[in-house]
Amino acid sequence: MQPAPERATPGAARRRAVLAGALALGTSPAAAQGPACPPPGDGRSRTYRNERFGITMTYPSVFALDPGSIPAAGDSARFWTADRQATAVVDAARPAQRRGLDTLLAEAEEDILRNSRGEITYRRRRGTWFVLSGFILGRIFYRRSVVTPDGTVATLWLEFPRALKPCLEAAVTMMSLSFRPL
Repeated sequence: MQPAPERATPGAARRRAVLAGALALGTSPAAAQGPACPPPGDGRSRTYRNERFGITMTYPSVFALDPGSIPAAGDSARFWTADRQATAVVDAARPAQRRGLDTLLAEAEEDILRNSRGEITYRRRRGTWFVLSGFILGRIFYRRSVVTPDGTVATLWLEFPRALKPCLEAAVTMMSLSFRPL
């Protein structure tokens, strides 16, 4: 007795194609459908402002500010996705000694390459800021540091699994481009 032929339903061809692609790549059908993106939140953006250190950033609702992460000094804040797979940290400090941006960039690169054994795949330096991006322990990192007019060094650090890159590219762009002095 032969098996009954599969009924032609609107999604049957797509399911077959996904399964065939997954088998060809040696992955599961779920992985072939793409990453499980964090819940998008309510779709509205919010603004983080730190008056003490003079920095601001717009962030999408896929990230939520963790109020318990803000120390008494107010020098940092952590944002999470609902599934806690992605995190963003903003911190600021007024160093005892002013260091030039080139020195800060070299220190950041050394920390990533030597201390964290990471790989830097993108770097950019302009005026009063720099960006480094790459991989640490199989996760994507993105760092943007800016020196404010009063010498404060403010840093945005984002980190998330590689598989979430398509889900979070727009969020990283929004946060990075809006991270600046007040």
